[in-house]
Amino acid sequence: MVKLSELCHSMLAVSEKAANVARTIRSEDTLFELLIEEKSGDQKNPISDKDFKTLGDVLIQETVKHDLNKKFEGFGHRIFGEESNTFMNQLGEKITVEVKDSVDKTSDLLKRVLNGKVEAADLLAKAVHTDIVLSEEPCLADVTEDIDVSNVGVWIDPIDSTAQYIKGIEDCESVNGIYREGLQCVTVLIGAYNMDTGLPFFGIINQPFSMKDHDAKR
Repeated sequence: MVKLSELCHSMLAVSEKAANVARTIRSEDTLFELLIEEKSGDQKNPISDKDFKTLGDVLIQETVKHDLNKKFEGFGHRIFGEESNTFMNQLGEKITVEVKDSVDKTSDLLKRVLNGKVEAADLLAKAVHTDIVLSEEPCLADVTEDIDVSNVGVWIDPIDSTAQYIKGIEDCESVNGIYREGLQCVTVLIGAYNMDTGLPFFGIINQPFSMKDHDAKR
């Protein structure tokens, strides 16, 4: 048994790390263009003519699995996502993307995905292994329940609105405070549910691009 507030806080922290990975990948167009792969076969959305995944999708999904499993041992087997964690590089090699137990090992794997691009691989590995420290959320102060984490499942949509992520439009105007296109639409979605009933009991929506940092130009 663990505190529900502890689980919520851990998932908030990993969602922010996921958002940081998404921003890191999107910060360099030349890097980003290497990381897009069109889905095919069972991976493809049947209602879409073209469907894509990016290394951001795969790496975020694996980061969430890695971090939550590290915090709650054995939890990784109950974390699911919509992306296959295989990625094909420009040499035609099919690589299983996963977060290793050190920055160097993760970087070595990413160098294979990125066709030997050392600087990019190091940048992404650092983002994946950088600890995110969040202040305590006041809204969790009243959450005192315990929860059996062995009966909790997690579903991840690592980059919702992938098409807008790929387009990368930054200057869209909102309509009544709602963005219908552009990077502001991109979200990281993480939901927790009861494994017995399948019913969700909380979820996190993180908007990596809700605001632009003009100093960092991202």
